Amino acid sequence: MYKQHLLQNIEREIILLKQLTPFIEEKDLAFKPAENVRSTYELMQYLSNIGSYMFRWMVKNNITDEVRAQVKEYRSTLTIANFNERLDKQLEEIKAYMAEITEEDLLQKEVLLPTRESMPLGAGIMNAPIKWLTAYRMELFVYLKMNGHSTLSTKEAWTVVPA
Repeated sequence: MYKQHLLQNIEREIILLKQLTPFIEEKDLAFKPAENVRSTYELMQYLSNIGSYMFRWMVKNNITDEVRAQVKEYRSTLTIANFNERLDKQLEEIKAYMAEITEEDLLQKEVLLPTRESMPLGAGIMNAPIKWLTAYRMELFVYLKMNGHSTLSTKEAWTVVPA
């Protein structure tokens, strides 16, 4: 049941991210609210696979320099047009990692986050991919609002709108 709840939360984050996509325009990509922060494009690149990347980190524990280079290359080919496809792919990868995890793993397997905090896998999933997808989704929402998207409302950021 715990596993199902975690996955439902991740699926919700992906759906909410996809609801923001129709508002993204080419003019938004270079937008940065300040120096030394990600641009909208860089934020989209990060969001396109941070969830699945962290699952790989926690489940497989095999992030190598080669994997980092592949991720960098993958992110470099992101476009507005393929953003939703990348989000869908990320969700499928997360589901595949979740299929390898048991309820017992969520409670008993200890993982080390990039912050060097050690915690049970279930807590790690909440404290890394779920929180990061939520926080950076909201950052994307704020960037779009700051860049003049007045028709974008909190509904698109927080409420799953039926298709």
